[in-house]
Amino acid sequence: MKKIVFVTAGLLILLMAGAGGWFAVKSNASLGTNAENSGHYIGASVRWDPLSDNEKYKDLLVEEFSSITVENEMKMEAVQPEPGNYSFQKADEIVETAEQNDMKVRGHPLVWGEALPGWVHEEVVDEQSAKAVLKDHVQTMAGHYSGRVQEWDVVNEAWNDDGSYKETIWLEYIGPEYIPLAFEWAREAAPEAKLYYNDYGNEMKNEKTDAMFEALNSWKNEGVPIDGIGMQTHIDAADPRFSREKMQENLKRWGTAGFETAVTEMDVKLQNLDAPRKERLETQADIYADVTGVCMEEESCSGLTVWGVGDAESWVTEQESENGEPLLFDSNWEAKPAYDRMKRTFIFNHIL
Repeated sequence: MKKIVFVTAGLLILLMAGAGGWFAVKSNASLGTNAENSGHYIGASVRWDPLSDNEKYKDLLVEEFSSITVENEMKMEAVQPEPGNYSFQKADEIVETAEQNDMKVRGHPLVWGEALPGWVHEEVVDEQSAKAVLKDHVQTMAGHYSGRVQEWDVVNEAWNDDGSYKETIWLEYIGPEYIPLAFEWAREAAPEAKLYYNDYGNEMKNEKTDAMFEALNSWKNEGVPIDGIGMQTHIDAADPRFSREKMQENLKRWGTAGFETAVTEMDVKLQNLDAPRKERLETQADIYADVTGVCMEEESCSGLTVWGVGDAESWVTEQESENGEPLLFDSNWEAKPAYDRMKRTFIFNHIL
């Protein structure tokens, strides 16, 4: 197919010669629309506070993204501050925003060794109490949102970088079996949802990813309902270890084994990159385009989520550096080069 590509007034236009003559594809559609046209989704993590009181935040979320991940309001300390006393209001309002705007919802997370309310360490004293507390939480959460949450991060961050299991209260009292048990409990309560294991530092093959693959693939082969692998993809632009080719190789391994994959918490921080700001932003755009391209090219990858709507409410800005600028929109809610590069990647991979 013959193609002509040009840019006018900042608008990317592709003229395509097809059987019916020439037609144009323009980049003025939203990021979410371009992702959906390519058969994928593009999501953002969402917090209740800015969603409730910042119109620009909400407008950008609804206009540009096709999926929502509940960033904090489904964590155990937020939703179950006292034993058996669940507080769904804030999470419910985020889910309702998604439903009102035809966006999919990713729940995050059902099981984690962090963000636990203090009472857990008082109630959990042996294997029986640990299983009872964990099962109640998993099934209450998954059941409450059954039919409304399309994907769950069922277990979050269970391995260390060296491939050993991370020390958590669940590992201490239940052992590694807490992982497959959580997936089985979640499936009982939400049979229609996709169930994911989610972690950081697992975008490429390494000791951690190899250990995860061995365990999760074994459990899946035994019938445990593990549908997918979430790769958080928090990247430092100054770290030379990231490789598009190595990420593609890793996604292919999971896909060949029958797992769906997704980029679940992407951001690219810039504070450690020693270069003028314009060059740092271009490097960031290259990385966003590379990760998007890998997802487009690998059949197992269902979509991508960035960890926040804009730099103003990113965890990097709040916890590490205001110069981190890790997301697609800056602190004034203006699109950065990474936004345009990501959009173009969706467009080109849809057409070619």
